[in-house]
Amino acid sequence: MTFRVTQEALRSYVRFAERGRVVVLDTETTGISRDDEIVQLAAAEYVCGRLERTLDLYLVPSCPIRPEAEAVHHITMPFLVEHGIRPTEALSRFFAFVGDDVLLVAHNIRFDFRMLQNDCRKYDCEYVPDDVSFCDTIAFAKKVVPGLDHYRLGFLIEALGLAGTNSHNALDDTLACGELFLDLVRRCRQDWPDAGTEP
Repeated sequence: MTFRVTQEALRSYVRFAERGRVVVLDTETTGISRDDEIVQLAAAEYVCGRLERTLDLYLVPSCPIRPEAEAVHHITMPFLVEHGIRPTEALSRFFAFVGDDVLLVAHNIRFDFRMLQNDCRKYDCEYVPDDVSFCDTIAFAKKVVPGLDHYRLGFLIEALGLAGTNSHNALDDTLACGELFLDLVRRCRQDWPDAGTEP
């Protein structure tokens, strides 16, 4: 999995945004170590640049939520016990939602994908993507709007005047990241008019 934003990658992002499927995702977790797990998993599907559907799942983890993580996302274990589902069911529903021939997008996708891999290993699930490409909107933003003070999602949303909020609710953050991705594609089109053409 590579996230270097080459000219070929720019062309791919534009093609997927304008003529294909893009799935944006975000996770909230019990913490950030390899032993931690996902507690909220959200995704939004964009087809030809238009939002088509969303997925928002709460998972009941097998480990406690670390206090520093709960302080960020405010998801509690009692809430998950009442509203959450088994991780195996959530992962199955998420992978079915993602499907194949898709551009998978996230803000700091390395973290989200690592947490997905952790849960897959722990719960003996397997994700074998077919024709799935990846985009990290941090790297994409650094390429298209260089020189900013920060590249945090909330900062970018405000600095670029976009809709959405970085609330640390996974669905909110997914939709905000989707707005950011589409805006970066538009800017890319302006700066590199041939970005969507075949190399």
